[in-house]
Amino acid sequence: MYNIGIIMGGVMPVPAVCGGAIETLITSVVKRYSKEDGLKLTVFSVYHKEAVKAAEKYPEVRFVWTHTNTFWNLAKHAVFMAVRALSGRTIRTLQRHYSEIAPVITNEKFDLLIVEGGDEQAVIDIAKGYKREQLVFHAHIHFIPSEKTADGFGHMIGVSDFVTREYQKACKTPVKAYTLKNAIDRDKFNKEVTEDERKEIRKKLGLAEEDFVIFFVGRIMQIKGVRELIEAVIGLKDKHIKLMIIGSANFGKTAFSPYAIKVKNLAEENSDRIIFTGYVDNSQVYKYAAAADVQCVPTLVEEAAGLVILEAMTEGLPLIVTKSGGVTEYIDDTTALIIEREGIAENLKNAICYLKDNPELRNQMSKNAKIQSKKYGEETYYKNFVKTVYEIIEENKIGGQQ
Repeated sequence: MYNIGIIMGGVMPVPAVCGGAIETLITSVVKRYSKEDGLKLTVFSVYHKEAVKAAEKYPEVRFVWTHTNTFWNLAKHAVFMAVRALSGRTIRTLQRHYSEIAPVITNEKFDLLIVEGGDEQAVIDIAKGYKREQLVFHAHIHFIPSEKTADGFGHMIGVSDFVTREYQKACKTPVKAYTLKNAIDRDKFNKEVTEDERKEIRKKLGLAEEDFVIFFVGRIMQIKGVRELIEAVIGLKDKHIKLMIIGSANFGKTAFSPYAIKVKNLAEENSDRIIFTGYVDNSQVYKYAAAADVQCVPTLVEEAAGLVILEAMTEGLPLIVTKSGGVTEYIDDTTALIIEREGIAENLKNAICYLKDNPELRNQMSKNAKIQSKKYGEETYYKNFVKTVYEIIEENKIGGQQ
């Protein structure tokens, strides 16, 4: 039995009762975990009352809760902040989440410690007595490691080949890299909506039967290309081409950045063409997707691999996607129109009009998307997670602990 510790970032809990992309992925591991796979699994998560309750469903998984809001931890955090403000030094071992983890990983030796977001350098600082090869960094974003990070972690896992290549290129010290493709809970998005239900949803949203609806769901940030998408839609002469936007500046109902406010105002100025819903709970997104004809992901930067693409494929929506980082590793030209970021507004216009004028192509892309999405379910993710862990164990030639 190999002893595996998963160290979360200390902001949102696992199980993912508060959401969070990384937390949701690790929750999928927790849900599928079995001791029969030869792994003893410990998850280090920030405490949350509802998460503790949800964790009761998974008695085989051990949870170590960090209580970041206790008086003692808040005091240590105050010292941490004061030292950093006065001297510029960052004493990472004083950080609330990691200072609670430190004695556990010191007293109980783990074969592997897998870092899932947060302050990866803090883990290096608290993992005294561990070899570099026992520390694994799981990169969920386009992440360029510092020299200390590259030296501290013997292994890294990326969510796409693009992420693993970019990470490795930045490492002066060789690191063994693996790709573990993302996944989603397909049951949340693979829901049947009848034609009558679809018509009712569209009616409530103020959409006419002849309207062609482009769908955007995600955080309202400049790098996501939301403004460019709005400008492309309102720049089209066909007034029946509409855009529905779901999202906020952050993972919450009231979070609005200056950019998000500008986007919201632009949408309101063009309310005859743009529907701006704001934040919608993830479990309800499928209802809005059912009202759409095409989903657009107009990312302006090199993105690791957005979960929103897997959600759209599961919902059976044809995609318009910019050529970006690891995104194109999850799709192909049978499920998506892949456009260049340069000249994005004009490229979006052309792609939207092309799909609107080709309903048979859209129908085939929808079928292909649903088929391909089956590769990205939680069960497959868990199997690939276990496979990756064993590849690292084999590479290290380490002995299991009973």
